[in-house]
Amino acid sequence: MSKDLLKQAERYYTALSNFDYAALEKIFAEDAEYHSSGIGGGGLYGRPAIIEAMKAYFHEFSDQVSTNDSIELLSETSVRTHWRLHATTKSSGRKVKRQGIETIHFNAKGLITTVEVQDVEPVKE
Repeated sequence: MSKDLLKQAERYYTALSNFDYAALEKIFAEDAEYHSSGIGGGGLYGRPAIIEAMKAYFHEFSDQVSTNDSIELLSETSVRTHWRLHATTKSSGRKVKRQGIETIHFNAKGLITTVEVQDVEPVKE
């Protein structure tokens, strides 16, 4: 299953990069959770809430370009990536650079159950 998890993680990142919400809906479990320091450390609960938050985020940061510096299998059900991104806020024109670690947990069906995003400082140039 380990190769399958890495492939499923790649599908997730491809869907994010392409703003493909239909694909994202198929990747998340109905009761998935999304936790990120980028949203004030709070959480999003349930696939509909996660997808709506992603739509709002990508509306504001429609030029986002992200890169995974590494992706690794943590366990039979978890993957971790080290990522970087840059984007411009639509509302203010402010340039944003972030980097961090994302841990994705999957269920036995290969659906994402939990995403944990932690920003790391400072951003490398």
